Amino acid sequence: TQLHDYQKQRLHDFVGEKPSYQVEQSIIAVGSGGFFGKDKEDATQAQMKFLPIASSDFIFAYVVERFGFFGAFLLILLYAALIVHLLLIAAWGQDYYIKVVAGGLSLFFFIYMSVNIAMTIGFAPVVGVPLPMFSYGGSSFVNFMVMFAILENLLAYRFRYLYTDTGKKSFV
Repeated sequence: TQLHDYQKQRLHDFVGEKPSYQVEQSIIAVGSGGFFGKDKEDATQAQMKFLPIASSDFIFAYVVERFGFFGAFLLILLYAALIVHLLLIAAWGQDYYIKVVAGGLSLFFFIYMSVNIAMTIGFAPVVGVPLPMFSYGGSSFVNFMVMFAILENLLAYRFRYLYTDTGKKSFV
């Protein structure tokens, strides 16, 4: 097959009876958070470094351990609000290109968020997908910022024809 050894190991850990060490510690962190979470000193999984890569790939497990179910719900609610806002731009936009960019960005956010949360709680294999705009890592953040900047530029200049001398639509 075309898979590398580490990819085969990840798939084996996902379908096997026992999850990998990272996923096991992540599930413990998620379960120990309770409803309102733990203080920083009491968050044993992240504080004692049992949860590997807590600031990037498994940031959701750290958030749930520190802020509990309530914090996880708020984080998912913020992502849902952003996705719905992008979908509204896509649905009610007048320019087809803006619709495509906003819809694609909302799908991108949804897939990244879903895969990261699913792998954190053991419902998907660990693939290293960051939590958008939240995980530690420069390249992911820069990519999301560039995508938002492109969408913002499209939205800002959609009424540029109103400011030309002739008052007619200009495609220049």
